[in-house]
Amino acid sequence: MSVLDDLETPKASDRTITEDLMARLQRHYIKPSAPLPGGVFLPEVGWNGGVHPSRCDALFIGFTGSSGRMLVGHEVKASRSDWLNELSKPGKADAWADQCHEWWLVTAPGIVHPGELPAGWGHMVPGPSRTRMRVVTPARRRPDTHSPSWDATRSIIARLDTLQSQARAAIRDEERQRVADELAAAADAETKWMEASRAQTDSLRQRLKVVEDALGVQLVTHDEGSLHTAGPDRLTDLAALLAHHTELQGAVDALADRYGRTDLTNVRKALDDLEAGLRRARAGLPATAPDRRRW
Repeated sequence: MSVLDDLETPKASDRTITEDLMARLQRHYIKPSAPLPGGVFLPEVGWNGGVHPSRCDALFIGFTGSSGRMLVGHEVKASRSDWLNELSKPGKADAWADQCHEWWLVTAPGIVHPGELPAGWGHMVPGPSRTRMRVVTPARRRPDTHSPSWDATRSIIARLDTLQSQARAAIRDEERQRVADELAAAADAETKWMEASRAQTDSLRQRLKVVEDALGVQLVTHDEGSLHTAGPDRLTDLAALLAHHTELQGAVDALADRYGRTDLTNVRKALDDLEAGLRRARAGLPATAPDRRRW
């Protein structure tokens, strides 16, 4: 709720009230949803080049027939003391008031007392709707032949350029921040993924170590043919055997059959025959070998 919606709100600062009055005044002239508002609302317009020390609190420059194609100026006062200070400096607002087709005083209700409004000035206060101001006293309108000076026109253009530059800078800063936030989020997600992957890898390594210790071999990516290594082919054979045989001994017997139990038997028989022949040969040799140097 706006501070102007509850006039009994205590300790509302002049700055807060001024900001609320300015927001209401802008909505009075320009609908936020209008694609072509028919004019420009400029806050705090000073004189370009230091022509005059004073500034206009708000200007509306109308472009269309419905907006009157006028330059409308506004003096905004947030408190009674602020208004009395304005009255103590006659002519302070004349530099801009003389340039405008209409000049308005914008205040909260109850600030301006009867008879205090300068001649020709209009007076607006917040109305029941937040989109429209209520006219207390209409402003006197100068004729269509009235034209603002080049100093006023240049000051308006300079202020518009400043506001546009600030808006572009704000958009750039917002976009940079958005990109920075996205990059930070992506980096954070990558870090979390790497941490999760590392934890999963450590778990898999531990499980692999259990399998290696149980098999008594080192698992490798390819079968190196060593008795102490096992590649994918051997692991596939082992997995199939363990899946088929409910007991380890059955798997061992199946492995022995697959890799040549008969061949192993023949090798052992050949070794036995060789040992027997060696024993017979040793039995037929003399006790002392002859000295070949005498021959």
